[in-house]
Amino acid sequence: MVANRSATLWDEIWALLTAGRSGEAAAAALGALNESEDDPELRYLLGIALLDCGEVVAAEAELRRAVEGTEEWAEGHSALGWALFRAGKFAECGEQLVAALEADPELADAHQLRGLLAERAGDDSLAVVAFAQARRLDPEVFPEPYEMSEEEFLQVAEEVVAGLDPEVLKVMENTSLFVQPIPPDDLLTLDAPPLDPQILGLFQGTSLVDQSVSDTGTLPNTIHLFQNNLERFATDRETLENEIRTTVLHEIGHHLGWDEDDLKERGLD
Repeated sequence: MVANRSATLWDEIWALLTAGRSGEAAAAALGALNESEDDPELRYLLGIALLDCGEVVAAEAELRRAVEGTEEWAEGHSALGWALFRAGKFAECGEQLVAALEADPELADAHQLRGLLAERAGDDSLAVVAFAQARRLDPEVFPEPYEMSEEEFLQVAEEVVAGLDPEVLKVMENTSLFVQPIPPDDLLTLDAPPLDPQILGLFQGTSLVDQSVSDTGTLPNTIHLFQNNLERFATDRETLENEIRTTVLHEIGHHLGWDEDDLKERGLD
Protein backbone atom coordinates (compact mmCIF):
# COMPACT_ATOMS: atom_id res chain seq x y z
CA MET A 1 0.00 0.00 0.00
CA VAL A 2 2.25 2.77 -1.20
CA ALA A 3 -0.01 5.49 -2.48
CA ASN A 4 0.62 9.28 -2.13
CA ARG A 5 4.35 8.99 -1.33
CA SER A 6 7.29 8.72 -3.64
CA ALA A 7 8.50 5.19 -4.17
CA THR A 8 12.01 6.49 -3.61
CA LEU A 9 11.28 7.59 -0.04
CA TRP A 10 9.58 4.28 0.75
CA ASP A 11 12.45 2.30 -0.79
CA GLU A 12 15.08 4.26 1.15
CA ILE A 13 13.41 3.65 4.51
CA TRP A 14 12.58 0.04 3.68
CA ALA A 15 16.20 -0.58 2.68
CA LEU A 16 17.30 0.63 6.12
CA LEU A 17 14.84 -1.75 7.76
CA THR A 18 15.96 -4.77 5.76
CA ALA A 19 19.59 -3.91 6.51
CA GLY A 20 18.85 -4.04 10.24
CA ARG A 21 19.33 -0.29 10.66
CA SER A 22 16.01 0.15 12.42
CA GLY A 23 17.01 3.19 14.44
CA GLU A 24 17.98 5.05 11.28
CA ALA A 25 14.77 3.91 9.59
CA ALA A 26 12.70 5.26 12.49
CA ALA A 27 14.53 8.59 12.36
CA ALA A 28 14.05 8.84 8.58
CA ALA A 29 10.33 8.03 8.79
CA LEU A 30 9.81 10.47 11.65
CA GLY A 31 11.70 13.18 9.80
CA ALA A 32 9.57 12.67 6.70
CA LEU A 33 6.38 12.81 8.78
CA ASN A 34 7.51 16.08 10.35
CA GLU A 35 7.99 17.59 6.91
CA SER A 36 4.66 16.55 5.41
CA GLU A 37 1.03 15.87 6.12
CA ASP A 38 0.21 12.73 8.05
CA ASP A 39 0.81 9.69 5.86
CA PRO A 40 -0.33 6.14 6.75
CA GLU A 41 2.55 4.53 4.84
CA LEU A 42 5.14 6.52 6.77
CA ARG A 43 3.34 5.73 10.04
CA TYR A 44 3.53 2.06 9.08
CA LEU A 45 7.27 2.26 8.38
CA LEU A 46 7.83 4.14 11.64
CA GLY A 47 5.82 1.54 13.55
CA ILE A 48 7.78 -1.33 12.02
CA ALA A 49 11.08 0.37 12.83
CA LEU A 50 10.05 1.05 16.43
CA LEU A 51 8.91 -2.55 16.83
CA ASP A 52 12.29 -3.75 15.58
CA CYS A 53 13.93 -1.48 18.16
CA GLY A 54 11.86 -3.02 20.95
CA GLU A 55 9.75 0.10 21.44
CA VAL A 56 6.51 -1.88 21.52
CA VAL A 57 4.24 0.76 23.10
CA ALA A 58 5.33 3.47 20.67
CA ALA A 59 5.11 1.04 17.73
CA GLU A 60 1.57 0.08 18.66
CA ALA A 61 0.53 3.74 18.76
CA GLU A 62 2.01 4.48 15.33
CA LEU A 63 0.54 1.37 13.73
CA ARG A 64 -2.90 2.11 15.15
CA ARG A 65 -2.77 5.52 13.49
CA ALA A 66 -1.51 3.96 10.27
CA VAL A 67 -4.39 1.49 9.87
CA GLU A 68 -7.14 3.73 11.25
CA GLY A 69 -10.05 3.67 8.84
CA THR A 70 -8.51 1.03 6.56
CA GLU A 71 -9.91 -2.43 5.87
CA GLU A 72 -7.94 -3.86 2.97
CA TRP A 73 -4.38 -3.22 4.16
CA ALA A 74 -3.20 -6.70 5.11
CA GLU A 75 0.39 -5.74 5.96
CA GLY A 76 -0.75 -2.85 8.17
CA HIS A 77 -3.21 -4.94 10.18
CA SER A 78 -0.68 -7.76 10.50
CA ALA A 79 2.02 -5.37 11.75
CA LEU A 80 -0.37 -3.95 14.34
CA GLY A 81 -1.27 -7.51 15.29
CA TRP A 82 2.40 -8.29 15.93
CA ALA A 83 2.75 -5.18 18.12
CA LEU A 84 -0.34 -6.17 20.10
CA PHE A 85 0.95 -9.73 20.47
CA ARG A 86 4.26 -8.50 21.83
CA ALA A 87 2.34 -6.23 24.23
CA GLY A 88 0.37 -9.22 25.53
CA LYS A 89 -2.94 -7.95 24.11
CA PHE A 90 -3.91 -11.27 22.58
CA ALA A 91 -7.64 -10.64 22.01
CA GLU A 92 -6.97 -7.40 20.12
CA CYS A 93 -4.18 -9.13 18.25
CA GLY A 94 -6.69 -11.73 17.06
CA GLU A 95 -8.97 -9.01 15.71
CA GLN A 96 -6.17 -7.50 13.64
CA LEU A 97 -5.16 -10.95 12.45
CA VAL A 98 -8.67 -11.59 11.11
CA ALA A 99 -8.56 -8.27 9.23
CA ALA A 100 -5.13 -9.09 7.78
CA LEU A 101 -6.10 -12.55 6.55
CA GLU A 102 -9.38 -11.29 5.11
CA ALA A 103 -7.41 -8.74 3.10
CA ASP A 104 -4.71 -11.23 2.04
CA PRO A 105 -5.13 -14.95 2.86
CA GLU A 106 -1.59 -15.56 1.55
CA LEU A 107 0.28 -13.23 3.92
CA ALA A 108 3.02 -15.29 5.59
CA ASP A 109 3.47 -12.91 8.54
CA ALA A 110 -0.20 -13.26 9.43
CA HIS A 111 -0.09 -17.07 9.32
CA GLN A 112 2.96 -17.11 11.60
CA LEU A 113 1.14 -14.83 14.03
CA ARG A 114 -1.91 -17.08 13.80
CA GLY A 115 0.30 -19.99 14.80
CA LEU A 116 1.69 -18.13 17.80
CA LEU A 117 -1.80 -17.21 19.00
CA ALA A 118 -3.02 -20.80 18.54
CA GLU A 119 0.03 -22.08 20.43
CA ARG A 120 -0.74 -19.78 23.36
CA ALA A 121 -4.38 -20.90 23.31
CA GLY A 122 -3.30 -24.55 23.47
CA ASP A 123 -4.66 -25.32 20.00
CA ASP A 124 -1.68 -27.35 18.80
CA SER A 125 -3.42 -28.62 15.65
CA LEU A 126 -4.18 -25.12 14.39
CA ALA A 127 -0.68 -23.96 15.35
CA VAL A 128 0.94 -26.72 13.28
CA VAL A 129 -1.18 -25.84 10.24
CA ALA A 130 -0.58 -22.09 10.58
CA PHE A 131 3.20 -22.44 11.01
CA ALA A 132 3.30 -24.76 7.99
CA GLN A 133 1.41 -22.17 5.94
CA ALA A 134 3.88 -19.45 6.95
CA ARG A 135 6.81 -21.69 5.95
CA ARG A 136 5.19 -22.50 2.61
CA LEU A 137 4.56 -18.85 1.81
CA ASP A 138 7.93 -17.50 3.00
CA PRO A 139 10.44 -20.27 3.78
CA GLU A 140 13.33 -17.80 4.03
CA VAL A 141 11.74 -15.77 6.83
CA PHE A 142 9.98 -18.73 8.49
CA PRO A 143 12.19 -21.80 7.97
CA GLU A 144 11.55 -25.22 9.47
CA PRO A 145 12.73 -25.07 13.10
CA TYR A 146 15.11 -27.68 14.48
CA GLU A 147 13.39 -29.60 17.27
CA MET A 148 14.75 -31.57 20.23
CA SER A 149 13.05 -33.66 22.86
CA GLU A 150 12.62 -31.85 26.17
CA GLU A 151 15.16 -34.25 27.72
CA GLU A 152 17.79 -33.43 25.07
CA PHE A 153 17.09 -29.75 25.42
CA LEU A 154 17.50 -29.78 29.19
CA GLN A 155 20.67 -31.85 28.90
CA VAL A 156 22.26 -29.22 26.64
CA ALA A 157 21.34 -26.50 29.14
CA GLU A 158 22.71 -28.51 32.08
CA GLU A 159 25.98 -29.08 30.22
CA VAL A 160 26.36 -25.31 29.85
CA VAL A 161 25.95 -24.90 33.61
CA ALA A 162 28.35 -27.77 34.33
CA GLY A 163 31.05 -26.00 32.32
CA LEU A 164 30.92 -22.80 34.37
CA ASP A 165 33.79 -21.55 36.49
CA PRO A 166 33.69 -22.95 40.06
CA GLU A 167 32.91 -19.50 41.52
CA VAL A 168 29.83 -19.14 39.30
CA LEU A 169 28.81 -22.75 39.92
CA LYS A 170 28.70 -21.98 43.63
CA VAL A 171 26.28 -19.12 42.96
CA MET A 172 24.15 -21.53 40.92
CA GLU A 173 23.88 -24.15 43.69
CA ASN A 174 20.35 -23.11 44.67
CA THR A 175 19.18 -22.15 41.18
CA SER A 176 17.10 -24.52 39.07
CA LEU A 177 16.66 -24.81 35.31
CA PHE A 178 13.07 -25.10 34.13
CA VAL A 179 12.15 -25.83 30.49
CA GLN A 180 8.71 -24.84 29.17
CA PRO A 181 7.42 -24.65 25.58
CA ILE A 182 6.45 -20.96 25.81
CA PRO A 183 6.24 -18.43 28.67
CA PRO A 184 2.92 -18.61 30.55
CA ASP A 185 0.90 -15.47 31.23
CA ASP A 186 1.88 -15.29 34.89
CA LEU A 187 5.55 -14.93 33.94
CA LEU A 188 4.86 -12.41 31.18
CA THR A 189 3.03 -10.13 33.58
CA LEU A 190 5.78 -10.05 36.19
CA ASP A 191 6.86 -6.71 34.71
CA ALA A 192 4.92 -3.73 33.41
CA PRO A 193 4.51 -3.51 30.51
CA PRO A 194 4.30 -7.30 30.03
CA LEU A 195 7.28 -9.21 28.68
CA ASP A 196 7.39 -10.20 25.02
CA PRO A 197 5.78 -13.67 24.58
CA GLN A 198 8.69 -14.51 22.25
CA ILE A 199 11.34 -14.23 24.99
CA LEU A 200 13.89 -17.04 24.96
CA GLY A 201 14.61 -17.21 28.67
CA LEU A 202 13.92 -15.52 31.99
CA PHE A 203 15.68 -15.34 35.35
CA GLN A 204 13.19 -15.30 38.21
CA GLY A 205 14.51 -14.57 41.66
CA THR A 206 16.93 -12.24 43.43
CA SER A 207 20.18 -11.32 41.72
CA LEU A 208 23.44 -11.74 43.60
CA VAL A 209 23.89 -7.98 44.05
CA ASP A 210 20.38 -7.63 45.51
CA GLN A 211 20.61 -10.53 47.93
CA SER A 212 20.92 -9.91 51.66
CA VAL A 213 22.10 -12.24 54.39
CA SER A 214 18.83 -11.45 56.15
CA ASP A 215 16.71 -12.69 53.22
CA THR A 216 14.51 -15.55 54.39
CA GLY A 217 11.46 -17.26 53.00
CA THR A 218 12.11 -16.19 49.42
CA LEU A 219 11.31 -18.46 46.50
CA PRO A 220 14.26 -20.32 44.95
CA ASN A 221 15.99 -18.72 41.98
CA THR A 222 14.91 -20.20 38.65
CA ILE A 223 16.15 -19.88 35.09
CA HIS A 224 13.28 -20.49 32.68
CA LEU A 225 14.04 -21.61 29.13
CA PHE A 226 11.31 -21.48 26.50
CA GLN A 227 11.94 -24.34 24.11
CA ASN A 228 9.54 -23.51 21.26
CA ASN A 229 10.76 -19.93 21.09
CA LEU A 230 14.39 -21.03 21.03
CA GLU A 231 13.78 -23.70 18.40
CA ARG A 232 12.28 -21.09 16.08
CA PHE A 233 15.70 -19.43 16.00
CA ALA A 234 17.47 -22.53 14.67
CA THR A 235 17.38 -24.75 11.62
CA ASP A 236 20.08 -27.18 12.76
CA ARG A 237 21.35 -28.71 15.99
CA GLU A 238 24.53 -26.62 16.23
CA THR A 239 22.62 -23.37 15.96
CA LEU A 240 20.06 -24.46 18.54
CA GLU A 241 22.76 -25.56 20.98
CA ASN A 242 24.47 -22.18 20.56
CA GLU A 243 21.17 -20.38 21.18
CA ILE A 244 20.56 -22.43 24.31
CA ARG A 245 24.08 -21.71 25.54
CA THR A 246 23.78 -17.97 24.93
CA THR A 247 20.37 -17.82 26.60
CA VAL A 248 21.49 -19.77 29.67
CA LEU A 249 24.57 -17.56 30.07
CA HIS A 250 22.43 -14.44 29.53
CA GLU A 251 20.08 -15.42 32.36
CA ILE A 252 23.00 -16.42 34.60
CA GLY A 253 24.33 -12.94 33.94
CA HIS A 254 21.09 -11.49 35.29
CA HIS A 255 21.48 -13.78 38.29
CA LEU A 256 24.92 -12.27 38.87
CA GLY A 257 23.46 -8.78 38.65
CA TRP A 258 24.66 -7.79 35.19
CA ASP A 259 22.48 -5.35 33.29
CA GLU A 260 21.81 -5.42 29.54
CA ASP A 261 24.88 -3.28 28.78
CA ASP A 262 27.10 -5.69 30.74
CA LEU A 263 25.61 -8.62 28.83
CA LYS A 264 26.11 -6.90 25.48
CA GLU A 265 29.77 -6.27 26.28
CA ARG A 266 30.15 -10.01 26.91
CA GLY A 267 28.36 -10.97 23.68
CA LEU A 268 25.34 -12.32 25.57
CA ASP A 269 22.66 -9.90 24.36
